[in-house]
Amino acid sequence: MPTPWITIAIDKLQDAKAAALVEQLRTAALGEGQADPVPDVIVDVTNRIRQEIAAGGKTVLSADATKIPPSLRRLAMRMIIREAQSRLNVMGALPLSDDERKEWDKDDRYLERIADGDLTVESPDDPAATPTVQAKTGRPRITPRCIERQSHL
Repeated sequence: MPTPWITIAIDKLQDAKAAALVEQLRTAALGEGQADPVPDVIVDVTNRIRQEIAAGGKTVLSADATKIPPSLRRLAMRMIIREAQSRLNVMGALPLSDDERKEWDKDDRYLERIADGDLTVESPDDPAATPTVQAKTGRPRITPRCIERQSHL
């Protein structure tokens, strides 16, 4: 059954981490005239998640390029926080904890499983008119027969 996909909003990031940290990620170490970097991080993470879904070849993306499946909301928020935090981790000033690193690895493996077509996500209620899924293709195989044919050319 189709499900409404969601857009990750900055104000919802506080559900994933303390509001004070989120505010620092948005405002700390900005150059003169530099805007809040978090909106761009949200776009990048959304794009990455959508690319992984498309690579899996099993789910048509939402027509709205800002939306992801609701089941990936927490994963997306963790990714956004990590990316924003890495911007401030100059000389180890704001390192990830061991638990955060493990969580990062788990999140990456989860997205890889989606991209490999091993996991599917819910279908959007507003599918793209032109499907953006890719058919999963196998790896090319070189067999002795292929080598034999090649040598006769």
